[in-house]
Amino acid sequence: MRRKTLQIPIGNILIGSEYPIIIQSMTNTLTSDIQSTVNQCIRLFDADAKLVRITARNLKEAECLKLIKNDLINMGYELPIAADIHFNPHLAKVAANYVEKIRINPGNFVNLFPNNKSYTNEQYKLEVDAIKNEIEKLLPILVANKVAVRIGVNKGSLSQRLIDKFGNTTEALVESAIENVKIFNKLNFNNIVISIKTSSVYETIAANRLLVSKLDKLGLYYPIHLGVTEAGIDKEGIIKSSVAIGNLLLDGIGDTIRVSLTGDPVKEISVAETIIKTYQKFLPLPPMPTYSYTLENAPKIFTINDLTTEHLDLNNLFIDLPKNRPFDFIANKLKTVEQVNIKIDIDKFDLYELSIILGRGWIDGWLKDVYLVCDNLKNEKVNDVYQILQVTGKKKLLTEVISCPSCGRTMFDIESITRQVKKRFSIYPGLTLAVMGCIVNGPGEMREAQAGIVGNGINKADIYVFGRVVAKNIPVDKVVDEFEKQLKIHNLI
Repeated sequence: MRRKTLQIPIGNILIGSEYPIIIQSMTNTLTSDIQSTVNQCIRLFDADAKLVRITARNLKEAECLKLIKNDLINMGYELPIAADIHFNPHLAKVAANYVEKIRINPGNFVNLFPNNKSYTNEQYKLEVDAIKNEIEKLLPILVANKVAVRIGVNKGSLSQRLIDKFGNTTEALVESAIENVKIFNKLNFNNIVISIKTSSVYETIAANRLLVSKLDKLGLYYPIHLGVTEAGIDKEGIIKSSVAIGNLLLDGIGDTIRVSLTGDPVKEISVAETIIKTYQKFLPLPPMPTYSYTLENAPKIFTINDLTTEHLDLNNLFIDLPKNRPFDFIANKLKTVEQVNIKIDIDKFDLYELSIILGRGWIDGWLKDVYLVCDNLKNEKVNDVYQILQVTGKKKLLTEVISCPSCGRTMFDIESITRQVKKRFSIYPGLTLAVMGCIVNGPGEMREAQAGIVGNGINKADIYVFGRVVAKNIPVDKVVDEFEKQLKIHNLI
């Protein structure tokens, strides 16, 4: 059952628990290229996106939003657009005259002490007061133009002030959101949507569960937007998004979603639609236990070659997972045991179903080992299950490549560079690499990855190792070679 949330108008659509889950996306064109941005908005709306977000890096781009909106209306497209604002609160005030929604990032909306690693109590209070002051100046424009706000927290751009107080934790992410929600609420502005995103499936689920728990205790029933910040490319991105978004939807959390896949954003819409359709198959969800994420040993995945001992009775070790109502079946078994081992005919389940079922079991701790039934050991779905095991954090079998979906701030072909990185460095289990489009989440994401590439200007990028810049302004046609060199220098490969 969906968590009850307020009805929030955003232009001519409504977001909230009484309405269908809204699918949205974001352009990755240069915002000042009006025609390209309008064309991509149209492609996204035609693909069934109900809301499109556009970056505004500077005053020129904020003013471009007026032209983009007018062109869309003149072409018969009246669905809402949102402005993506970072670093400069003034841009929010400009953009709010032209769009139906403003996304602000609490991690960089106001930053009085950009060089601080630690904060005194006085500095902490000064920065909170400065955030309140900027919101108070923005509020009259929001009200006059009936503009909604998304308070969008990202792990990669989390405020150092909150990291200093809470650590680089889910608690810090949740406090970042709650702090801003309380400011808007006390100013009697409730046209709010909230999101917390990270590149980690487990952390995204944990943070959103904690967020909703705290909001409900405060009596603040604002809608939640779901997504994984940098889900990645191709199937890896689909699996990450299915595990995180699908399982939060099963929790009843989520009123709007975005699947952040590297590449053409239009591809995101059909994936998002399939995640929604898949989670709905499992409703109503029976009560399921949750356990702490502290299994002593990583789960095992078996195939028939692993289990050939003639005396081994598989029926005593593994339960057959039915295609129909699988969670009901598992919940019944969990009445008598804390964990289950399941046998699953993978040809009966699609990628989205496998991601949600196995992802939920491994994230919540009630699934131990999995025995796969398949005719061909090279079945592609066997690799899919290993990928699910990886993205849930249970076992690192492959190199993990975090990559952002890109936006108008990205000045290089991030999809091409991501594919090159995945191809060249795929054989290092336990290694986490990142390819990020810009400085919004790039440097912060380097806290999670051992090494990464971050865009820094037109067709230029910086290379990070262990959170530190080791090479700057590398031309993108040479950056993967330089990246390999740096990985070797620092003994990562």
